[in-house]
Amino acid sequence: MKCVVPGLNVKVLARAIHALCRIGDELYVEPEPARLSFRAVSTSKSAYASFTFSESFFSYYNYEQTKSQEEDITCKVSMKSCMAVFRSPSHLYKQVESCQIRLEPDGVKLIFEFHCHHGIIKTHYLPIIECETLEAVYSKDMVPNQLVVQPKLLTFALMNFQANTMELTLVVTPQKMQLRNYAEDENEMKKTVRTELCLEPGEFDHYSISVDTSITFSLREFRALLMFAEAFNLPIGANFEIGGN
Repeated sequence: MKCVVPGLNVKVLARAIHALCRIGDELYVEPEPARLSFRAVSTSKSAYASFTFSESFFSYYNYEQTKSQEEDITCKVSMKSCMAVFRSPSHLYKQVESCQIRLEPDGVKLIFEFHCHHGIIKTHYLPIIECETLEAVYSKDMVPNQLVVQPKLLTFALMNFQANTMELTLVVTPQKMQLRNYAEDENEMKKTVRTELCLEPGEFDHYSISVDTSITFSLREFRALLMFAEAFNLPIGANFEIGGN
């Protein structure tokens, strides 16, 4: 697989990698004939994130699967080494004209080659840990609850919670959505500042709740995706059932 990311899109790719680094310790790179996916999963397997870029995102994209290959080209690299490559998204955007990504069918390294201003070329070789496919099994078709909201609204809402808040509980009814910091038991509730915030359906782009639901999730992983969405002004869609599903 060989592809070239134009300068304007390098910042998008870098911010996607930064979001994934808050999810897991390893980055899964999975090329397909018409798209390239970057994925991560948390150590506890409680959070999964995937960014998929179609071939139109690239100025050049060649999958290059040989006839002898029965399986797709996939690889996994250390997130720490990948973050060293994409250390500063804004800095890359100012200096990089294009980024070439190469993954050989039987290669042992994932290659990132930055073509910078003044003819400077920076090449990074990331050792491949192992080859395997990462894919979450889920369906959004039959879920009873659906939300679409602008990231700025959620960013403003989260500003009301303490910086050390680890988990949030989301409670939804057809009339309103509540966000509150999660406390595991009554003793913990007595020691913690309790914060609760209500949002009305009119504040959402789309608000459809068929089943009253309460779910608790990690704020660290959620902030990672929220930061990416806000950077590019992308609406956030949520599709969910009851807790545990």
